[in-house]
Amino acid sequence: MHSDNELFNFDQCTGCQLVFLNPRVPLDELKKYYTSHYLPYRGAKAWGKFEKLVENSQQKLDLKRVKRTKESHKIVPNSLVLDIGCGKPSFLKACQQELNCQTLGIDFSDEGWKDECADFEGLDLRIAEIKDLPNIQPDVITMWHYLEHDYYPFENLSYLKSIAKPSTTLIIEIPNFDSSSRKKYGKNWAGWHTPRHLSLFSPANITLLLQKSGWKVSELHTYGTMDPYLLHWMSRMEQKGIKWDKNMEDEFWKFVIGMILFAPKKWMQKRSSLGIMTIIATPQ
Repeated sequence: MHSDNELFNFDQCTGCQLVFLNPRVPLDELKKYYTSHYLPYRGAKAWGKFEKLVENSQQKLDLKRVKRTKESHKIVPNSLVLDIGCGKPSFLKACQQELNCQTLGIDFSDEGWKDECADFEGLDLRIAEIKDLPNIQPDVITMWHYLEHDYYPFENLSYLKSIAKPSTTLIIEIPNFDSSSRKKYGKNWAGWHTPRHLSLFSPANITLLLQKSGWKVSELHTYGTMDPYLLHWMSRMEQKGIKWDKNMEDEFWKFVIGMILFAPKKWMQKRSSLGIMTIIATPQ
């Protein structure tokens, strides 16, 4: 999702099998890769006349994430949900509406909300890094496709452990390198997402990372709230060499038909990962 056809290198640790971008883009240059080609920031508007349908799909995703949060931790009105890498903070808005709880969202940029302040009124949204968080004690920490972007995952997970309550629940959803979609699409797999994705985890090494940073994995699922079809679709678009900054209207019905045809495969995702995994952890 960038205008230049740059090539990037990933290495793999022979010990834990972690795959990581090497060398990394300097942090102060990263913003140039979040442009009009970056579909998540373009949001539903990228789909032209189908904008409302895409918005409805995002709302359903947010409600699935609210349900996952509620199932993982008992939420009461004074509970604080901290969303790391909140982007467009529609999930936090859904938490506010559905769970009637306290919310805080942080991101390295306000691109996801600066033009829609009225829509997210009442949410505590900050441009901040994890190490800059004040002395808070979140009840739930969520990372919806954030950790693969993190330049300092061990340090940040360790810091979050230091501010967590003994009862805090950490929910992480990330691409799964050890998945059928990565094996199928190879260099065109959308999970590479270069150079924004720095670390590509598999179940064993994400468990190891959490243990070393003070967390105990209580659940690990080979699926997530995000429809795995999205990874397959984006991978196919990479194969085609799509221009990601174009109006996506003419791709809409092909996208929908592909989703319908893909649906039977989702019955298998609890046994074999189609591209996404979810990890739930508590402080050790």
